[in-house]
Amino acid sequence: MNHLSNRPKSSFFKVFLISCLSITFVFAQTGKVKGLLNEAEKLHDANDFFGTMAKLKEAEKLNKDNPEILWKIARAYFDFADQNPENIDVQKKNLYPGFEYAKRCVELAPNMAGGHQYYAILIGRIGEIEGTKQKIQNSYPLKEHTMKAIELDPKNDGNYHVMGRWHFALADLSWAERKIASLIYAKPPAASFDEAAKFFQKAHDLKPDDVRHLLWLGKTYIKLDQNDLAKKALENALKIKAESGSDKAIQTEARELLKKL
Repeated sequence: MNHLSNRPKSSFFKVFLISCLSITFVFAQTGKVKGLLNEAEKLHDANDFFGTMAKLKEAEKLNKDNPEILWKIARAYFDFADQNPENIDVQKKNLYPGFEYAKRCVELAPNMAGGHQYYAILIGRIGEIEGTKQKIQNSYPLKEHTMKAIELDPKNDGNYHVMGRWHFALADLSWAERKIASLIYAKPPAASFDEAAKFFQKAHDLKPDDVRHLLWLGKTYIKLDQNDLAKKALENALKIKAESGSDKAIQTEARELLKKL
């Protein structure tokens, strides 16, 4: 009788032990993912993009539905593409898979700013490589997701830069491109160089040492025929230490623009 009465108690302890082990395993996995994300961020800050991606892919194997992992992989793909913006093969190899990660992040975590930010960035860059019609079509979700990212993370300079680029690109459409836009939509998106300058200035205020903001601020002032302000922005861009291949390319462009002013 005593032996039989101990069975339920024994079963309870087995279930309890398994539960404890499962919880311990989950906490261990969570801790490992957090550690990998921290390592990836340090590598990203050091512009080690291959190292960043390796750590993120390792984290993805442990938790493929983690939204933070997803948007940071999207960012990593963008970083690869951004190092060689003139190479279409490199762009396609990285932009399309990067966009799928950003899209999945937005679906799983609609209030995560990083997902919206890279959804917008990647769909915008995809529009650029696919031609005028796609660029205009993609401009609508680009604005929608960037403004959502700004709402969720108002201190992120990158989101304001994207909106500056949005205004610049649409304000800079040629007559032929505007005709294409009118065929796609009854009213093409409203944009202006004045608004572009405001967004680039806001981005610069938030992160003064980012050469991208100053280059595009200078380019916008050129469009507005404000050459003194353009010259100042471009000269300041050259004073910043280049941290990556992308920074060096931006400064090369800034030098070329200064020669024409």
